[in-house]
Amino acid sequence: MATGPAIDPREALETSPPARRTPIWRRAIPYAGTILIFALIFWRIPLHKVGEALAQVPIVSFLALFLPYSLFYFVIDSFVLTWVVRKFNVPMQYRDILPIRASMYLLALINTNLGQGGVAYYLHRKGDIGFLAALSSILFIALMEIYQLFLFSTLGVIFYTPQGRAQSEIVAILRIAYVIAWAALGAIMIFFAITRRHTSLREWLERSRGGSLAQTFLAAKPLDYITVLLIKAPTFLASVVVQYFALAMYGIAVPFVKLILFLPLIFLAAALPIAVAHLGTSQAAWLLFFSGNAPAARILAYSLAAHFTFMFCNGAIGLLFLPRASRELTAVGLDRAARSAN
Repeated sequence: MATGPAIDPREALETSPPARRTPIWRRAIPYAGTILIFALIFWRIPLHKVGEALAQVPIVSFLALFLPYSLFYFVIDSFVLTWVVRKFNVPMQYRDILPIRASMYLLALINTNLGQGGVAYYLHRKGDIGFLAALSSILFIALMEIYQLFLFSTLGVIFYTPQGRAQSEIVAILRIAYVIAWAALGAIMIFFAITRRHTSLREWLERSRGGSLAQTFLAAKPLDYITVLLIKAPTFLASVVVQYFALAMYGIAVPFVKLILFLPLIFLAAALPIAVAHLGTSQAAWLLFFSGNAPAARILAYSLAAHFTFMFCNGAIGLLFLPRASRELTAVGLDRAARSAN
């Protein structure tokens, strides 16, 4: 079959779509979700016990452990974004990616989608990339981040021996879910591979409303998927190590393989858009999977302390780079205004 022409993102430069005001009821959903989840949690766990457990958290030790991890995560996160942008959009430099990747952590603390949209907008302005084309690369990375979690949790399902009926049922459900998830990824890769090889199908996709949004997926080969997974993998392994030692510092013993199995599910729960600042859903997941390793109040206290410590470290990195990101966007705007005036 004939192969269609390669996509040049500069040939279809879009402007960022006009912002639509989100209905109040929709904006209230995360707040309502967070309140409801914590109401259910504290209905079951006395608040004073959680307070007593929080008072025992070794905050200084947590900071000494989580800050290097946050820096490591930031370095890898920025590198994978640079690799994807250079591969599928424009040849931006790593030093140009660092400030926006860091400063968008501030938005991501509130809502993951805000952080992703902010990165796409910066790439659109700074790299002269179409907004939807940039967003396509961000979504490609986001998909690989999800499957990175699936990958390690799948390994956990293989090697972890369930303890008790409840865990056995959870693991059985996960086995079915992961088979479906990996089949879905295979279907995505096959669909875009077929589309690349059929000119008519490719032209139809490029002309469709979602054509620009699918640009990176259309260009990505199986090796690109694997490469992103391999680049991102050290961040999850490091997170397991950090959580393992942080739990031990707090007097909670959790087997390493159990963390590999269930920690990805906690991260996925935290990313659900039904809570504010990733709160509520992650605490509920910690209680669901690890309440057998320590009293519920202690598990809840740990999840809150670890969560806020990591947020604080990411926020500090974001604040450090925020002035530079603002200066660069301002400079881009002034440059464009000057060119328009001429």
